[in-house]
Amino acid sequence: MNNIKFATAIVGLLSLLTLPAFAQDTNLEGTVIVVNKRDNTVSFIDVASKQIKFTQATGKGPHELALTNDGLWAVVTDYVGGNSLSIFDVKKAKKIRSIDLSSYPNPHGVLFLNDQRRVAVSSEGSDSVVIVNIHSGEIIKVISTQQKGSHMVALPASSDRVYTTNMSSHSVSEMDIQSGKLLRKLATYNIPEAITVNKSGTELWVGSNEDGLVTLYDLANGKQINQWKGFSFPYRVLLTSDEHYAVIPDFKNDTLDILDRVNQKKLHRMKFERGTTPNGVYFHPDDRTLFMSAYGKNKVLVIDILSGKILFELPAGAGPDGVAFSPITFE
Repeated sequence: MNNIKFATAIVGLLSLLTLPAFAQDTNLEGTVIVVNKRDNTVSFIDVASKQIKFTQATGKGPHELALTNDGLWAVVTDYVGGNSLSIFDVKKAKKIRSIDLSSYPNPHGVLFLNDQRRVAVSSEGSDSVVIVNIHSGEIIKVISTQQKGSHMVALPASSDRVYTTNMSSHSVSEMDIQSGKLLRKLATYNIPEAITVNKSGTELWVGSNEDGLVTLYDLANGKQINQWKGFSFPYRVLLTSDEHYAVIPDFKNDTLDILDRVNQKKLHRMKFERGTTPNGVYFHPDDRTLFMSAYGKNKVLVIDILSGKILFELPAGAGPDGVAFSPITFE
């Protein structure tokens, strides 16, 4: 069967299953890097050939992944029992060091500061944010959130402040990175996990697992701007680089919501096969193609957010979660 007939057959079958149809393949190149939680590994997947090129060990219990803007360095948080950061040279597809965080256990959320050398890491075990230089391995600063269950981090473009969702305290902590001081605690709906802020640091997005809500706040006054309902587990929230759209994978509903941030309305809700369990999300540089890890399927789905259609799938290891894209390719 030729590719056109095969694609047509797949589209017809998936429409019967109320799944989004596979769109025509695109000529994307580069490498998707994904954390495999159940394997304690990270996979380097060639997008063009749709093949795993390398699989490397992380520390124990890896969860989240951060990547430098140039795609050269990746950091994995070893959350469940690892209590460390695993640092990867993407060009070599090789782990080059492990940074011990045993004094700040359960490192989970991680993002690069704008110098692209330091990361902000949430330590759920010590309820703090740890600032770490990934090249020297030095712990630069530790900032207490003064709340419980500090799980994820968010940074504006300036990276002068850092925000954490505090799942047990039902709050967000806002901290100044330079001074290391807690600036304020913002009350949220119950069990906040997903979080992001816009580049200018004026808007805060928070997903609340128990209440099934995603709420948009004005950071100038802490007041609610908008709210979206109907979630079971809004696992992550991510804005496009131009901040026109937001995506929200729902771990339990097997859905992906695509919101038009500019017009404050929902663009699509993609419904996936039961047990897909959408997890991590990351945008291609084109700002409209999304890489989404499907934990229950051991795959990464590549999605066109404007049409709300799957472009193609990539293989992953067992239990993929944190995901990123690098323009680097391997021979």
